[in-house]
Amino acid sequence: MLSGELHGTVLVTGGNRGIGRAIALTLAKSGCNIIFTYNSGTKEATSAEEEILALGVKVKSYRVDLSSTSKLEDFTGKVKESRVRIFALVNNAGIYNGDVLNETNDEEWEKTIGLNLTAPFYLVRNLHSIIEDRGSVVNISSVYGFRADAWAHSYQASKAAIIHLTRSLAKELAPRIRVNCVAPGFIKTDMNREGWTNESFHNKIKKVTPMARWGEVEDIANAVKFLIDPENGFITGETLVVDGGIGL
Repeated sequence: MLSGELHGTVLVTGGNRGIGRAIALTLAKSGCNIIFTYNSGTKEATSAEEEILALGVKVKSYRVDLSSTSKLEDFTGKVKESRVRIFALVNNAGIYNGDVLNETNDEEWEKTIGLNLTAPFYLVRNLHSIIEDRGSVVNISSVYGFRADAWAHSYQASKAAIIHLTRSLAKELAPRIRVNCVAPGFIKTDMNREGWTNESFHNKIKKVTPMARWGEVEDIANAVKFLIDPENGFITGETLVVDGGIGL
């Protein structure tokens, strides 16, 4: 394997836009075939497929609502039926709910926890048997897995829990599979466009970030690439914080 090259098939959830798309493209450029899921954004999924194919690797996308247990089970069944072996599983798909306590209804809580925490657990449970030896799982958390604000309780709880889930899965699946986590800071994505396009809020975050900028989706993609690279095969159960220092 040449330096910077990877191999095999990587499954990225939420791979049609934002951080997930950047992860898929970065790993495709490194030589990986890509499977990605998406729930909405068919046009973005099609363009992502075209970009990945242009890099000379294989790509397959599935439209699936991973917050639905039955649809997730159906999806993982199809993946197993395809007889593919997975080099890495990247649990990126997620949802943000910024409501305060009294405005968070049952449905919103369950959907956020379902997609951000339950789905990654079920995906690992259902697919770990088809992950290659020396393969990896990477979960995407957030700096809000460590810090707390007085809102977005379901989001913060799910992102804290995924960090601990990473550690427990790393213990059980070792030594065959490594499990790590990436915790992004404030990244310019579609999900938080309202924040980074607001000049006042944009500048506020820059001011309190030691690296004096918002993160780019490629910053997270490069961290995922680092963690799944077999050359870094002694790293497991860790959370790599990619936040420009805002959490210091």
